[in-house]
Amino acid sequence: MKNIITILFALTALTMKAQVQNMVVHKADGRTVCFEVETVDSVGFETIPKWSNRSQEAQNLLAYLEENVGQKILTGTHACVNYNVNEARWVYKHTGKYPAINTFDFIHDIYSSANGWINYASNTIWQNWSRAGGIVSAMWHWNMLTNDSTDWTCTPGTAPGQTGFRPSFIFSPNSEEYKTMIDRIDQVAGWLKATKSAKTPVLWRPLHEAQGNWTEANPGTDWHKAWFWWGNDGPEAFVELWRVMYERMVNHHGLTNLIWVFNAGDSKRWYPGDEYVDIVAYDFYNKNLSEMHYWYDYFHEAYPGKLYAISEFGNIPKVSELWADGQHWSFLIPWYDYERTNKTSGEAFGSTDHGNANIEWWNDALEQECVVTRDELPSFK
Repeated sequence: MKNIITILFALTALTMKAQVQNMVVHKADGRTVCFEVETVDSVGFETIPKWSNRSQEAQNLLAYLEENVGQKILTGTHACVNYNVNEARWVYKHTGKYPAINTFDFIHDIYSSANGWINYASNTIWQNWSRAGGIVSAMWHWNMLTNDSTDWTCTPGTAPGQTGFRPSFIFSPNSEEYKTMIDRIDQVAGWLKATKSAKTPVLWRPLHEAQGNWTEANPGTDWHKAWFWWGNDGPEAFVELWRVMYERMVNHHGLTNLIWVFNAGDSKRWYPGDEYVDIVAYDFYNKNLSEMHYWYDYFHEAYPGKLYAISEFGNIPKVSELWADGQHWSFLIPWYDYERTNKTSGEAFGSTDHGNANIEWWNDALEQECVVTRDELPSFK
């Protein structure tokens, strides 16, 4: 309403032939668009369909999630390190049910090759999951060369095993570092194009946990640290990197089947903007019910109209407790337990213990009518 009143005031000033030089539109993401008054013939409003820049299958999944707010919550798992459904198979082994979502990680993109130990160009894993009715999710632990050039890491710093690669290189489009970022984005986009061709929507969570220990309340303390290099230069560089990635993947490569999941913190300065984000998520580790409720309420206040999810978690209350507390997240996905699910043929795979969500947690979840598993999902094509 504020923006509409501002526009009406500008139009009134035009009619009165006041000394108005420009009309400025303030966008929700903090940017402004300026128009010279003399070049404006008329101002009107048009209705843009929700998610109009998403493929039909992505729109279908988003609509399904929106319809189920307060009614259903989807379960999920993360691949054990990178490109598998081991955690989902572990849940099925001990409960007889598959989770609705499986997340793959492009963490080893620099090693991927046709005949190598990892090959993200092979579509079999995610295609089998999708054809069985599951939702495909993806993330990217984006590793850069270490300072001593002997390995790859996403941990920022000056030590030999850390990386000094800066997200602020995104402001230097003529630099080699900028070209490196675009080339790497293009590589991942190339692998994701097969999901677009297969009409498979993908929950895409890039550049996760960017805010790290940076807090709005205490920005100058020793805790003002990024966990990953893409958060190492603060919110301005991160937001620009996110938007460049979005433009490159969606508009250049045509990946309109991606549903963009943003890992939020306590500051909206890190928010890329409504047009670049579909779902706002948080990663909870060792949190109690009241701590989680605080974030649930904060998201509704800070990001109205968005969907909210738990993109990672470890050792949190059971779904029955969360739901009774009024925390109606769209989905929740525990982080993997490497020792438990690294080898599906190993003895450890037969145990019901888990570092982040054991089978007792899963049994409680599956007993809830609100919980959706893979066999209960509709088709989004």
